[in-house]
Amino acid sequence: MVNPLFNFKILILGEPAVGKTSLVKRFVHATFTKDYLLTIGVEPYIKYAKVRKKQIAYTIFDVAGQKAFNPMRKMFYTGSKGTIIVFDLTRRETFDKVETWLTDVKKVSSDQHFILVGNKVDLKKQRKVKKSEANKLAKKLNFGVYIETSALTGTQVDQAFNKLGIELFDNETSKKKK
Repeated sequence: MVNPLFNFKILILGEPAVGKTSLVKRFVHATFTKDYLLTIGVEPYIKYAKVRKKQIAYTIFDVAGQKAFNPMRKMFYTGSKGTIIVFDLTRRETFDKVETWLTDVKKVSSDQHFILVGNKVDLKKQRKVKKSEANKLAKKLNFGVYIETSALTGTQVDQAFNKLGIELFDNETSKKKK
């Protein structure tokens, strides 16, 4: 039986079809499925990992991006410690909605850590958002980290979740010392 030191509730948010579910499945199960499956409401996942040589648990809430789920979405935000907001590097309109997602979650749960993820970095020729633009937005909106990933290839997927895990771990251990 795994007994984690901390269990962090993590939200993964963004517009439909940016690859949220694919990123979570790559992180939790080390798999990728090409078929697009609409997330209905929210799908929870759990992954145990080591951070700073201590066992933690990520309880990840993959939240549907479709507008139809707006009324129910906010109830899943409560109690979250960290949020990953994802956009699709090949679809500028998903990048343009990042601030909307950040504002939405902060209305319910502002005391948390945020990272910004640009997904589908493997699709170089279809890219519509420059890395410099995303870094600038991340800095402007006070995201702790901006990272580019590919759920297809696995590029930097673990690093994205683990960077958030380290931030959360360090924050919780500093609270315990006070």
